[in-house]
Amino acid sequence: MSNFIHNWEKVYHTISKNWYHYSKKEKEEQMNFLEESAQSVLDSWGEMEEKLIALKQKGEIEEAKPLSYTSIGTSYFTLEMFEKAFQTLKNEEEIGEENDLRLLYLGFAAVYSGESNQAIETFLYLIQTKTSIMTRHFAYVGLGCQYAQLDQIDHSIETFQQANKLTSNIDVVYNLGVCHYVNKEYKEASIYFKEAIDSMPDDGEAYFFLGCCQWEMGCQKEAWDCFLSALGLLYSDEALHAFAKISEWHGHHRLAIHCYDRIEALKSRSNQTLHGLAWNYALLDEYDIALRLFAEMEVPCAFNHDVNTSVEWLMNHWPHGKSVQLSILFNR
Repeated sequence: MSNFIHNWEKVYHTISKNWYHYSKKEKEEQMNFLEESAQSVLDSWGEMEEKLIALKQKGEIEEAKPLSYTSIGTSYFTLEMFEKAFQTLKNEEEIGEENDLRLLYLGFAAVYSGESNQAIETFLYLIQTKTSIMTRHFAYVGLGCQYAQLDQIDHSIETFQQANKLTSNIDVVYNLGVCHYVNKEYKEASIYFKEAIDSMPDDGEAYFFLGCCQWEMGCQKEAWDCFLSALGLLYSDEALHAFAKISEWHGHHRLAIHCYDRIEALKSRSNQTLHGLAWNYALLDEYDIALRLFAEMEVPCAFNHDVNTSVEWLMNHWPHGKSVQLSILFNR
């Protein structure tokens, strides 16, 4: 860098000395050269500053002694008794960094208890005071979660980005992907989901959402590659049911059936999975399998709105004989 600056100075002095001997075009060329050279130095300087700041922040995080805060309020929080935790933590008293942790617990308890004003007020206080980097990071995370709960997605994205600047966190990256997905910004969302997958290759939900983004962008092959990867990695009912519904919506009934089969393998058979399986087999015109599955449902299921809707539609579209069997089964 010092050699570069030294050479720039030499060129500058040469140009300055001979300035009046140059034509107008030559003067423009020489000025452009000096400006571009100076700008490259400024760019390098800016990058160096950013790297130094990032390294300093890492040092601060490493040097910060690990803190913990345990109380009656945090016990309620651990047990997911969030309203009780919220009321208890409000009345607890601590000093210094332990109080910062109490306030973090209080803020998240407020989010989960529906106390949005208290949550926002608490997190903003922690962000604006001289708290540690990690405390401010989690305050931004909590604020992002609260804004998302209030459906203020742009505010949520902004605060999650602030959290990610302080220290990288895979949950924050995933949440940024979800927020952009909700905003229908599929290209931006896919960038965050890919980053999440790079860090957590077993994240089935990230694969699922990445597949949804690819589908919306018209990349069907890439989308189904992601969906197939997700199918073997998803474990939650909510995610698998969502996957089944999307598969069904796009006419991929075999894949929807695989989703319901996986739910049953992970848990047990229920009226919900029976209905999902029966409906998708029915749409494949596999009448006997669908009828058998409908017959396995418990009697109260006959009064379920979704089941009624499915049965009514099938009775109007199945061949007469099968339609009669279905109507007898549901006393129509």
